[in-house]
Amino acid sequence: MNGPTTQQRGFQPVMGLRQVLAIAIAAISPTTSVFLVYGAGLDSAGTGVFWAFIIGGCIAISMAFCYAELGSMFPGAGGAYRIVRQALGKQLGFVSVLLFLVLGIVVTASILVASATYLNSLVPALPVNLVAVAMMIIVTWFSLERIGAASWVAMVMLVIELAVILVFIGVSFAGASHPIGFILHPETLNSHGKVVGVSFAAMMAGVVPALFAFNGYDWPLYFAEEVHEPRRILPRAVMIAVFTSVIVEILAVVASTLAIPNFATAMKSSAPLTYVAQAVTGHVGATILIIGVVIAMFDTGLSGNLAYARIYFDSARNNSWPGPINQFFLSMNRHNVPKWGFVFLGVGNAILCYFTSLNNLITFTGVIIVVIYLLIAISAIVTRFRQRSAERPFRMPIWPIPPVIAIIGVIIALTQQAMGDIVKTAVIIAVGLLYWVAYLRLKDSRQAASTGNATEA
Repeated sequence: MNGPTTQQRGFQPVMGLRQVLAIAIAAISPTTSVFLVYGAGLDSAGTGVFWAFIIGGCIAISMAFCYAELGSMFPGAGGAYRIVRQALGKQLGFVSVLLFLVLGIVVTASILVASATYLNSLVPALPVNLVAVAMMIIVTWFSLERIGAASWVAMVMLVIELAVILVFIGVSFAGASHPIGFILHPETLNSHGKVVGVSFAAMMAGVVPALFAFNGYDWPLYFAEEVHEPRRILPRAVMIAVFTSVIVEILAVVASTLAIPNFATAMKSSAPLTYVAQAVTGHVGATILIIGVVIAMFDTGLSGNLAYARIYFDSARNNSWPGPINQFFLSMNRHNVPKWGFVFLGVGNAILCYFTSLNNLITFTGVIIVVIYLLIAISAIVTRFRQRSAERPFRMPIWPIPPVIAIIGVIIALTQQAMGDIVKTAVIIAVGLLYWVAYLRLKDSRQAASTGNATEA
């Protein structure tokens, strides 16, 4: 008898809590997150970036409770996509997978371009875009290997980056230039360069970059079929990941903000944390820190990339695409990973790495992420009413406060975002709904009719 074909192979449970947790924290990457979005947060909210991260942390923890409960109910490689599909229906399920399709070919590229940019600051002869493409090729190669091997790579790099960010936090606190009131009473610079107070709207504008920074604690859910005892392990991994990221990143934001030598210079800087690092550690210390940041960002690119092809795989199992595309995303290699899904991600991200700086996409991808959060929080409420008797290995505490906090916080944050980013996201949602009406619903109707005819025959 012949063995299974690549299309017939499935995922194999090979990981435990430590490995899937390493992937999740590496995907969040406190080092990457702070160095990638701190500048955007400072630009939006001034020293109110601290409060933006506090508010974002409350939303993230609330969302993590929703993810943990729903992930224990609907474990599968699709993660958030599977949750939305099961809780809110096929149409919104497809909208969520389309949002992930866009994220998959943007987020990894933006992180690798940022990594290459920091590397270029150390070695100016290295071209940013070509280095980012080379990094994407390496990320794709690791992604196509066994998940166990990739998770160990992520774990080793994670140890390095956590050491880097903790040292940076300690040195920044030791070299603080301001008292704690500097962040408790937020200030910014107006167009005339004068120090003014920060409005609530400005702080909320900084929440989306903060949510982008915390994002990734849901990553354990996408490896549900490759983890032993997923219903027990996944909720624990999600909650440990979110609390780790929130605590470390808020400490980093507080320490770096208090250590700003000159507020006006920091506000005008394109890389304010590099400015802070040079001030508190000197040239040699800043160089070592930047090397750690480069490693951290590469690790984030790798760990983040690992999930997306699994989401596409799960959507293909549900026949979400035309037949050839389903087969494309379902194809597995000898290591039991969806090979063409990773090739698709590799090509898409490599093109973006080469042709754009992607700096303007942080807020856009942040808007997409919070829309997914909104769908998950609504799913948490809907399942409590529609599926009262369903098994919940993990039940969120203080129900229904977490999803309510998440929904209110996300909606307020969205109202403060650039209209262009909101319109782009709305177009993606509209395309997803149109596709469902014009193709998926008709296909389901034809399949139901043919099944009924076959039963009658």
